[in-house]
Amino acid sequence: MPSWRFSWRFRRRPPRRTSRGSPAASRPQYAVSDELRRRFDLVGIDPRGVGESSAVSCKLPVHDPAVTQFPRTVAQYDRLVAHNRAVGASCLSGTGALLGEIDTTSVARDFDAVRAALGEAQISFLGKSYGTMLGTEYARLFPGRVRTMALDGAVDHSLHAQRLVTDASAAVEDSFERFAAWCGRTETCPMHGRDVGRAWDALVARAEREPIPVKGARPMTAEELRHVGYAFLTQFPEYGRGLANGIVQAENGDAQLLAEMRGQVLDDPASTAAYRSILCLDIAHGISGYRDLRTRLHLARKLSPHMKGTSEFWDMTTGCLGWPIPPTNPQRPLDIGGVPPVLVVGNTHDPATPLRWARSLASHIRGSGLLINDENGGDGHTAYLRGPCATARIDDYLISGALPPAGTVCR
Repeated sequence: MPSWRFSWRFRRRPPRRTSRGSPAASRPQYAVSDELRRRFDLVGIDPRGVGESSAVSCKLPVHDPAVTQFPRTVAQYDRLVAHNRAVGASCLSGTGALLGEIDTTSVARDFDAVRAALGEAQISFLGKSYGTMLGTEYARLFPGRVRTMALDGAVDHSLHAQRLVTDASAAVEDSFERFAAWCGRTETCPMHGRDVGRAWDALVARAEREPIPVKGARPMTAEELRHVGYAFLTQFPEYGRGLANGIVQAENGDAQLLAEMRGQVLDDPASTAAYRSILCLDIAHGISGYRDLRTRLHLARKLSPHMKGTSEFWDMTTGCLGWPIPPTNPQRPLDIGGVPPVLVVGNTHDPATPLRWARSLASHIRGSGLLINDENGGDGHTAYLRGPCATARIDDYLISGALPPAGTVCR
């Protein structure tokens, strides 16, 4: 899911000073390298509507396993829209007028207010995942206030929702195929020697007929199964064994391991409420009725025979149908100039933010550079701190301001 906390700005400092007095200081080791902590003061900011700021509060859960996000009939579509409308109304009731003011443009202005309060003329910024949308918007609004900016796991916010969905569908399927191939060549994979794709399809079909039992919790639906599989793929290869173990466990009649991930990505009320509320203001879904959605779903499923169109951008498309507040910061053409060289980073096989988005975003920021990460096969979501080459290249850029040579690929 979008990494809400992975948006950091830095203040340069003499190398011998120690870090202190910032919201990020409690957990910086999980977000940046020792070298950046040595060179900069880190300032981490909770975006409005998230975490310890004025958090969105919804009285109804965003995720309801009884409401499909892949409707096959007009009645199912209508039920989905009604569910979203009711959730949005509960969020509006619990949050108030703030619910319409948590788009990424507003958050970028908040970041600049923090810059001004700290007395800094410019910022150095590292954004991962959602943080790349935030960084891009900051650069668009305040180009002269950027010293350096690294955007890792890039989202190109100029793209139409249909393009976002189709690109993401293909990327998730690619990652699943790579997971299956990894099991085929890795003896320690619990599914080694099996046809992983066939086993996965059989498990999903079984869950379609009857949800998979979970000891001590509600059973797991087929849609939840695919969504959880996607979440594991964002951390592949690190979580490859975990995904394979979860599949085998579910085949044996208890999806408890997969349900643990479900609790994080689908059932957490705080993160799901913020995720839905913010991105419904940032993404115009472009769907006017069931026929539009059916056409888009047909294309997405054609691109992803195993994962059946599952992606975060499908979730945004369907999750925002019927939302009571229209987008205040929808996709728009991007042409960003007047900013120092920006480093855009993309993995070759990122299931959440495909490499082609990093390429297209870099083309919209004049003077930017593109770093392609193929370390560990270029799998998983984002590159920073997941391999020494990409981490070092990003660190060097943030410290010096000099882009890596054109065409640089971490292999």
